[in-house]
Amino acid sequence: MKILYIDPVFGISGDMMIGSLIDSGVPFDALEALVRKISPDAPSMKPVRLTEGVISGIHLEIGQSDRFYTISEMEQVMGSIDVEKKVRDDALGMLSLIVAAESKIHGMSRDELHLHELSHIDTVIDLLCVAYGVRFLGADRVFCGPVPCGSGTITTSHGSIPNPPPVTLEILRGHPLVFYGESLELTTPTGAAIVAHYTEPVGRVPAFRTIREGYGVGTYKSSRPDVLRIFVGEADEPAYDHEVEVIEADIDDMEMEYMGAVADRLRAVGALDVLFFPVSMKKGRMGIRLSVTTDMGTFEKTVDTIFRETTTFGMRFHRHMRRVLRREERTIETSFGPVRVKIGFDPSGTLIKTHIEFDDVRSIADVRNIPYREALELVRKEIETRIKAVQEFKSSRVQG
Repeated sequence: MKILYIDPVFGISGDMMIGSLIDSGVPFDALEALVRKISPDAPSMKPVRLTEGVISGIHLEIGQSDRFYTISEMEQVMGSIDVEKKVRDDALGMLSLIVAAESKIHGMSRDELHLHELSHIDTVIDLLCVAYGVRFLGADRVFCGPVPCGSGTITTSHGSIPNPPPVTLEILRGHPLVFYGESLELTTPTGAAIVAHYTEPVGRVPAFRTIREGYGVGTYKSSRPDVLRIFVGEADEPAYDHEVEVIEADIDDMEMEYMGAVADRLRAVGALDVLFFPVSMKKGRMGIRLSVTTDMGTFEKTVDTIFRETTTFGMRFHRHMRRVLRREERTIETSFGPVRVKIGFDPSGTLIKTHIEFDDVRSIADVRNIPYREALELVRKEIETRIKAVQEFKSSRVQG
């Protein structure tokens, strides 16, 4: 497994992350070309090597610009730019975290919201360049150390506000933080969105062998080096293993017809799996065992939901390792219309299974007035033929 470990020595911002990516081998000319696709009048970028004590790294200088965007304009630029889909999706994912946090903090809908400083073109540049750089490095998983935050107050377009800003704390909710007695904005909302999008709030970092490092250097003057460091490394663990909590509760005093609704609410807060099945409890009473699998980031929400929605007074936790296939979701055009398909790959990248979305099969069966099983077989045969043709084409290109 190839991993990217972010070590925010003195915080994290978009430009410092870009600097560290450049220092670790991401080609600057590719990032510069990407920025030119954003807008013909996009500001210039220049990587400057600076030394912070014994540390040498890249400080990214971005030129002046008076270009601002609405949220919809930012989404349009990121969603339509000529770059790999994964890069677009990651950039939009980070933006959505910022928008959701700002919306919650200000009590406004996204349509009413104005991002002020974050609406500047620099935000678009940061998110797209970071997404491109992380994709270029090819990391299977990304980890991050505790995120540094300053103290006191800082001055923004909203006036003087607590440091770190409320939006930064909202984005990083659940992630480990460390506070320094510095009246500096050590971690920006953009930096927070990078961490929140790519990393899990809590998780074990596997032992890894370092391939290379990269340093992004800032210009704050402090007793601590203003540096963001990243490691690109390899670990022996499979890429798609991660820790999960299995939560169990035995219930014998609750109306069982509500369990399906409870399961829906648990899935809505992020539970990975929800099961319930009959068990024999004390004094021969029949009850239900609720078993919920959740990742570390949604563990507390899941526990709160179980207490709120069921009659249980307690539950058990078991930590396990979970392995999943690398998955992609695609929409395949068939003679019956578009059909959504989930595709699973083994660690070597070989396609080993597909799952066709039932709702699409049901729609086809209902429109044609044929049995669901017949519709599934017709759709499956066509999709498997198309996927096989694509795989053979890719294989021939590699061999050629």
